[in-house]
Amino acid sequence: MAKIGRNQPCPCASGKKYKHCCWHRDRESRLTTTPAMSPHGYHFAQSELDRLSNSVVDLIDRGLLDEADAACEKLRTRYSEVHDWLMRKASICEARGETEQAIEYCQRTLAWMDEHPEDFEPASREPFLQDIERLRRALNDSA
Repeated sequence: MAKIGRNQPCPCASGKKYKHCCWHRDRESRLTTTPAMSPHGYHFAQSELDRLSNSVVDLIDRGLLDEADAACEKLRTRYSEVHDWLMRKASICEARGETEQAIEYCQRTLAWMDEHPEDFEPASREPFLQDIERLRRALNDSA
C-alpha cells in the first residue's frame, strides 16, 4: 500500500486533508503500545515512537553519543512525519559541544512547527526559543 501524504485528500472521501481527518487514528493504530508506570504508580501507554525518542535522551545522559545519533537516525527514518528527531538531534549536537549545529536543529524544529501549526500549541515553541537564546549566549561567552 502506498504511503498517504499528510496534505493529500483523506482516502475516506470526507473531503478533508488526511492530517485533519484519519491521520491521527491511523498513526495510533500503526504504533505498538506497551504499558508503562509513572513514578506515581499510574499506568500509561508508551508507543514505539515514545520509546525510541526517549532512548535518545537516555543515551545522551549516559554519554553514548554515537549510539544516541544512531537511535536518532532510526527515529528520523521510521517516524519522518513527526519532529522528534530534530529536537533530539539538537540535544546530541549540544552534548557534543556543536553549539551552532544545535541552534540550527532548534531552528529547524521551529520551522517544522510553523509548517504544521495544527499539531502544536503556540506555547510549545517557547522551549526551543529559550534553547536558541541560551545556546547563542554560550557561543558569545566562549568567543
